[in-house]
Amino acid sequence: MSADPRIRDLRALLLRFPLETPLVGPFGRLEARHNLIIVVETAAGARGLGEIWANFPHWGCSEKVNLFEQVVRPLLMGEVIDDPRRLFALMRERLRLLALQWGAPGPVQQVIAGVDAAIWDAWAREKGVPLADALRGEAAPRRVPVYASGIGPEVTAALIEKSTAIGHRRFKVRISFGRETDTATLRGASEAAGDRPLMADANQTYSPEMLRLMEVELRAAKLQWLEEPFPVDEDETYRGWPHIRGLPLALGENAYGAHEFERIMDAYDPAVVQPDITKNGGVSEGFEIGRSIVARGKRFCLHNFGGAVGLYTSAHLTAGVAGADWLEMDANPNPSFEHVLASPPEVVDGALVLSGEPGLGIDLADDRIGKWQLR
Repeated sequence: MSADPRIRDLRALLLRFPLETPLVGPFGRLEARHNLIIVVETAAGARGLGEIWANFPHWGCSEKVNLFEQVVRPLLMGEVIDDPRRLFALMRERLRLLALQWGAPGPVQQVIAGVDAAIWDAWAREKGVPLADALRGEAAPRRVPVYASGIGPEVTAALIEKSTAIGHRRFKVRISFGRETDTATLRGASEAAGDRPLMADANQTYSPEMLRLMEVELRAAKLQWLEEPFPVDEDETYRGWPHIRGLPLALGENAYGAHEFERIMDAYDPAVVQPDITKNGGVSEGFEIGRSIVARGKRFCLHNFGGAVGLYTSAHLTAGVAGADWLEMDANPNPSFEHVLASPPEVVDGALVLSGEPGLGIDLADDRIGKWQLR
């Protein structure tokens, strides 16, 4: 640790990237992708990067920026980055009542998660080690297995082919558009993927009746898992999940807090558990949740459908947890991958390549991102 690891500056960068082709899903239509990045700088000159979940809805970004600027930044300025977990606990405690009074635990947790990630990055950079190595306590893998995600109808086969060309070997499709469309998506994906792993995400849109109607098609696709088939607040529906059908269940991207993951594993027994550390827990709690998932004999597959900084944070945490499995990576044209970092993400034979440099091993493209910056 350097002589002066105090936080000298802490700021948020809100970026907006217009899309040539909008993303359409069950929750709405995205004409642009927003990316909310946290930058922390120490008095010794180390800079750390984190990402706050900003995928949807876009109007939620402004309240997260205000929460950061008015509450979190004043709380942390001048603090010493001696133990990231201490600062994570400080944020959790100080913002607890605000989250309760506001009735907005999600946005509060998301802001804490992104700031926590930036602090861990700065801490690891000052130590001169990759974040994954610092978490694992030894040299971690430099390649993290990923799968191409967000593959929707109409472009299913083409996007799988494009993803394959840039190095992907695993694929996840979205099936939340009705029986006819979902059937076509699964068949097209199965043909395009061949013997390679295939997953599906229903985005909480199915009912037990719809699941029964789609059972033949889902089983024919030989899925590694079906993700969030029902609304995540339907406890009794998930308790009745038909495990005997050989269709593995995946849950977790919309869970908040370590206790909630324990409850999900106890109550629903999913085969795959998918925290999103840009939404909940950051690195501090995400690491402990990941180890708990692996210890329970579940597949630990981090959810990530945002920007490049969040992708690399998730990759380092995946590499840092012994026994972790595949990491989600957006397959759609993602402007953040192209414009935010000095070097874009590289996938080789189904794995995201980590540089081995200290911290996250990435740098912002400071000369380019101003074009996309809202604040």
